[in-house]
Amino acid sequence: MAAQFYNFLTGVGYHHPLHPALTHLPVGLTIASFIFAILGYIFKGSSFGHTAKHCTALALLAAIPTLIVGYFDWQHFYGGAFLFPIKMKLALAMILIGLLIASIFTTIKHKTPSTTLLLIHLFALLVVAGIGFFGGALVYGKKSPPVTIAEIDSAKSESIAAGAKLFEQSCSFCHFTNSTDVKVGPGLKDFFAKEKMPVSGWAMTDANLRKQLLTPFSQMPPFPQLTNQEIEALTEYLKSL
Repeated sequence: MAAQFYNFLTGVGYHHPLHPALTHLPVGLTIASFIFAILGYIFKGSSFGHTAKHCTALALLAAIPTLIVGYFDWQHFYGGAFLFPIKMKLALAMILIGLLIASIFTTIKHKTPSTTLLLIHLFALLVVAGIGFFGGALVYGKKSPPVTIAEIDSAKSESIAAGAKLFEQSCSFCHFTNSTDVKVGPGLKDFFAKEKMPVSGWAMTDANLRKQLLTPFSQMPPFPQLTNQEIEALTEYLKSL
């Protein structure tokens, strides 16, 4: 069902994960609840405190579909691989949900924002910042974004262009193509100039690349949905780096 849904999105031209878009809901509401909690603490106004509570409750509700969609994105784009940024995002998401629940119960106990409640909101804000940091590390890594189709020499074959498009949609989340620096996985510049593939250590051959794309190895997820034509196009593109 999930694969069919992502295939539908790809068919209508949407190739990106859904989780980042939904993340704005709990993140924005958590920030808003912190701001209103500060206002309630400064001005001792119950209306600010009520608004902070409502924002917190909505942030908690929004976190549920965000986590569900994040799980499906993780399975689809990363093959369920427990990459370090994903581990940190999961841990911080659980902490954030705990803080949001604690905030709601503390608000029920105190009519106006207390110092304790303000600290809970502050910690929630810091956790949100951490989630954003590791989300950015997952997508952008240390350096510039991955290569785009526009960077391909127009004289190159249609197969390379098709491979570049496929790489952008399925592989650019984890790998640079314009350097050997680590993003989530190793950079792939001069990939076929190496004697061995960087993740598996297998000899650099077309057959071994196909094997690594279709079967999981360590933190490298499999892509069993790739057709023979797509694997050949991706191979040609990697040879052009």
